[in-house]
Amino acid sequence: MEMVIPKIPQLITQVIGFLIFVWILRKYAWGPILDMLDERRGKIDGDYQAAEKNLAESEELRGEFELKLTDIKVIEREKVQEAVKRGEEMAGGIVGKAREQAEDSRTKAEQDIEIETQKAQLGLRDSVVNLAIGAAEKVIGERMDNELHRKLIQEYIDNLPQPGESPNA
Repeated sequence: MEMVIPKIPQLITQVIGFLIFVWILRKYAWGPILDMLDERRGKIDGDYQAAEKNLAESEELRGEFELKLTDIKVIEREKVQEAVKRGEEMAGGIVGKAREQAEDSRTKAEQDIEIETQKAQLGLRDSVVNLAIGAAEKVIGERMDNELHRKLIQEYIDNLPQPGESPNA
């Protein structure tokens, strides 16, 4: 086997060509490529920071909304309790009014009964007077003065004990 020995002029030409190629790349390509990579890195960092900021803001808003939701629930509970209280007050008022009306009706009925009782007593008294006069006329056989009879019977009835009184009063 033959050994490969590099040819020096060819090797120097390739090294010089490579150095020229690196120099051209550095002067014209590497600067814009590195600038483009730096710009891309900066954009990615900016987007990441914006995402972090948005995440922090959304967490803050979430906390605020949870507090507001809690406040709304408290207010809702208070309004329900207030409505229940108003309902109970209204029910109490209605019941009180109904009792008052029932008491008024009972009082009026008692008064009406008392008036009717007095009317019945007066009617009964007149009936008793007429019966007594009629009986006295039949017993005596002649007609006495009607006015005198009424007066005597009325005095007798007035002297009778009232219901609930003792007879010796």
